[in-house]
Amino acid sequence: MYATRVGLSIAMVAMTAQPVGWQHSDNLSVACPANVPMQQLNVTKRHRTYNWDPKMQGLLHGAFFYGYLLSQIPGAWLSHRIGAKVPFGVSMVAIGVLTIFAPVAADAGVGTFFVFRLAVGFFQGIIFPSITSLWTKWAPPLERGRLLSVTYSGAHLGTVFGMFVAGFLADTHGWESIFFVFGGLCLLWALPWFFIAHDSPAQHPRISARELAYITHSLRSDTCPKPEFISGLAPSSLHRPIPLTAILKTPAFLAVLVVEFGHHWAFYTMTTNLPTYFDHILHLSIRRNGALSAMPYLVRFIVTILAVFLGDYWRTQRTFSPSTLRKIFSNTAFVGSGAALIAVAFVGCNSTQVVALFGAAVGFSGMIYAGYIIGYSEMSPTFGGILIAVGNSSGTVTGIVAPYVVGVLTQGPEGQTVERWQIVFLISAGMYAFITLVYTIFGSAKRQKWDE
Repeated sequence: MYATRVGLSIAMVAMTAQPVGWQHSDNLSVACPANVPMQQLNVTKRHRTYNWDPKMQGLLHGAFFYGYLLSQIPGAWLSHRIGAKVPFGVSMVAIGVLTIFAPVAADAGVGTFFVFRLAVGFFQGIIFPSITSLWTKWAPPLERGRLLSVTYSGAHLGTVFGMFVAGFLADTHGWESIFFVFGGLCLLWALPWFFIAHDSPAQHPRISARELAYITHSLRSDTCPKPEFISGLAPSSLHRPIPLTAILKTPAFLAVLVVEFGHHWAFYTMTTNLPTYFDHILHLSIRRNGALSAMPYLVRFIVTILAVFLGDYWRTQRTFSPSTLRKIFSNTAFVGSGAALIAVAFVGCNSTQVVALFGAAVGFSGMIYAGYIIGYSEMSPTFGGILIAVGNSSGTVTGIVAPYVVGVLTQGPEGQTVERWQIVFLISAGMYAFITLVYTIFGSAKRQKWDE
């Protein structure tokens, strides 16, 4: 699923014509000097290309997030009401079909391609609230952080796979193959999902009595103390009205909305624009571009797993309170990522250092999965899916705005300079500094009264 999301970042490099003046060596001085002769520079099988300037590319990257924003809260509500299995599975099928036909949409025109990417975003917006909703019914409280975070870390592996394989596919088979392969994989994944997934332990036909008793007993104090819970998710919990007004008046939750906005501004800037930076500034071939763009997300995956297990260990040992624990991991992520982006802004054209620093910037951000992300389900075990949907909506706005801002800053041959990209990275670092302050003051993982 995530590969279909990030694959466009690599595909866009191959789909679009080179910026005017890029081919002339006199203009390369405004970026970084090429380390290979001009005739060998960034040779790739571009096939057909489209005259989409950086501003238009920013709009097309943002199209995904228009749809993603629209479906977050409805997707969470639907998963809360009917269970996560069907919304999740149907969304994956739709994503696969839309991705396969994306090259046809691109040929039909920029408007059609925009609509297709919006639709892909719409169906992907249902996925993460569904995951959270599913785990609130399956995961014992002391294991919830580990299970949620390991599940979310699949997005990091999807990014690694998507960028690495996309670079190879674009170089050897043309950019169209990226959409065919990733869309097909979504369809292959969806088939077994409908047969093996179940919305709750009580609905699983092969679960042992011992495991069912363990899960339901551990969840009983977390969601519903009534005896009826032992047979599955209590109806009173499933059909409780969502206290949206109370949620939106909670300072700790409002702080997380600000955090989501700032974090995702920086993260989406890197995710959508890193391949473009490697192409236009460092002049990497598209195959090497894909491989190096993937590396920071492999670091993020490793950091996420280590942070989650350390967080769960501290949680079970009661070394820190839940709120303190989430602040430690969240603020380490924000400060580490921000510092690395400041270094990227000033390191210049040393590609080895640039890649290492991006690895640090993206890697540190993996700690949020032991930080405020887990705080959603700790603030509200009952409505965790709803909270993460609203929070994701705040972050998704930046997926629309940030790529457009980057496109404006890097517009035209004069925009593809180290100095312009320096501004891009410093804005993201500033976002991290601001949300560190906000979360330190207002952040909390304490269960809220309206959830009890």
